[in-house]
Formats: sequence, structure tokens, C-alpha cells
Amino acid sequence: MSLVYITHHNENIFNVEREPEKSQDAKGRAPQAQAQATQDYGKHNTEEMAARYAKELRDRLNVEYKKHSVVMLKDGVRLLTDAKKSHHRTMGCANVPLDPPCAFLRKNQGVKWRRENLHVCPKGAHMPPLPECGKKEKKSDMVPNFVLRNIRCARSTVRCPPPPRYVDTPCGTRQNLLNSGLVPQYVCRKDFGQVPVYIHKTKKMLTEAHDVCCKEQRRLAELCGGLKASKSLSAQKLQQSQAAKSGPPDMPGMRVMDQAERNELLVGLRAHLNEMTKSYQSMSLLIDSENKRQRKGKLESDLRQLEQDILLLETSPIIYVSLY
Repeated sequence: MSLVYITHHNENIFNVEREPEKSQDAKGRAPQAQAQATQDYGKHNTEEMAARYAKELRDRLNVEYKKHSVVMLKDGVRLLTDAKKSHHRTMGCANVPLDPPCAFLRKNQGVKWRRENLHVCPKGAHMPPLPECGKKEKKSDMVPNFVLRNIRCARSTVRCPPPPRYVDTPCGTRQNLLNSGLVPQYVCRKDFGQVPVYIHKTKKMLTEAHDVCCKEQRRLAELCGGLKASKSLSAQKLQQSQAAKSGPPDMPGMRVMDQAERNELLVGLRAHLNEMTKSYQSMSLLIDSENKRQRKGKLESDLRQLEQDILLLETSPIIYVSLY
């Protein structure tokens, strides 16, 4: 294997193995070398073809490598082109040039770049010509007069009437007359002095419910063998009038609590009141926990409710009880 010492980076290393190395013993053997050259003709021919192909490839690459993507112009501007940059692609320059100490970067002496403009506008359809530079469009002389327009609008505007007011003090304190009670407003309404609609609806609903209850009572009486269907409404009205004279009026779906039931409820409520009073008095005097405080509050509320119920039963002469 042979070593190649590269100095300028432009050596041709493809032809190094083109000529075989000759030793000292081969100088006295010329006839044998000729015979061997005849036998190796095919081998040398293959090597020549490979060398020729390598040379063509190297020439094509050299032509491509010589294209630079940056072109330095005379004014110091570097022009950036679309060519491939392949100068010193792999190994770089042999000797890197060094700038002298006085060639330091000064103001406005840096690298200036400019893109190469290769764009060409396509030819389009015919366009109308541009107007002349000195020609200007004439503006209308009719400039709107906003002051005059506002004056006319103010004259034609209808003035809003002031709200009615009254003075209630000698100093001139004014108050709004409406909603003050001095002007009759509700008397002038159309529905003033008439029964509201919701009262009519409520009366009608109560009448219908009373009729349904009366029908149901007559049906139950017929089934039980009491009243017969032949009885007229006049007899029922007579019974109702007699009951009204003797006792409290009848309410649909309600009955009057009798005295025996009232006394039984009072006895039960008083017994329950005595038990709760005894449990309340048996509590400890020291209330030092949350449970004791809650129990005391519950007992007090229950006692208060029991006293109100007993008072209601004792003072109310008529008490209605629902039938349902």
C-alpha cells in the first residue's frame, strides 16, 4: 500500500496504482516481464477503462465545483445566486488567508448581501393605461354645512313637555304631581270599582266543588238506604237551614268536632305536657355540652307548641275536622 502526501489539495490520486512498482530483481528479467505483460493485457485494459471513467467523473465534478453561489461585485456587495456552492467542499483551503491587524471591521464596512432578482413577470392581457400624474379628480363644491343643518333640526324638533309638578313649601321645593296622591289616577281606570277576575274564578271553582260534594253525598245516601232519589232539593235545603239555626254552618268536606272528642284531646295533651315538663325539670343545671343545649332547646319548643294547642282547644268554640 502506498501513502500519498497531499500538499496543495490538487493531486491526482487516481493514477497512483496505474503503473505497478518495479523492484531491482525485475531489471534482469526482461523476457519474463514481456511474457507476463502479454498475459496481463486484459487486466491492464480493465484498469485503463476504470481510469478513464474516473477521469471523466472527476472532470464533471470539477466543472460543478467551480460554480459559486456567492459573487463579489465591484461595489463590495455580495450577490447571492441559485448556483450550488462547492468550493473547497470537503477539506477546505490549504492555507487559510489571515487578515492584517489593520483590517479590523469598521463602520459601514460589514458584509452586504443582495438577493439576485431572476423573477420575470408573465405577459398578461391588455391593461388600460394609467391616468396622468398631473391630473387630479375634481371634488364637489357642495360641502355639507353641519351648523345650518343642526339649527334646522333644532327648530323642527317638538319640545318635550315638562312633567307636572307642585310646590309644597314657601321656598319653592318642587315635587312630581304624579303618584303623589293629589291627582285621582285609579278612579279614572276602566276596571275601577269592579270585582277582580280572580275572585270570579275562585267563586266559580268553589261552587263546582260544592256541587260535586253534594252529588257524592246523595249517591252515598242512596247506597246506604237512607235518602231516596225521589227527595227534592227543597227538602235538603230545609234540613240545611234547620242545621244552620241549631248549630254552626256546614262546610264542604269538613265536620264539626264534638265535645267528647275535644275533651279526649285535651286530656291527652295535658298528660303529654306533664311528662315533658317533668323531663325538662329533671335536666342538669350545668349545660356544658352541645347535646345538652340542643335537647333543652327542643324541649322548650315542644312545650311551647303544646301550650298553644291546649289554648286553641279551650278557647275555640267551633273546630272543623277534615273528612278526608
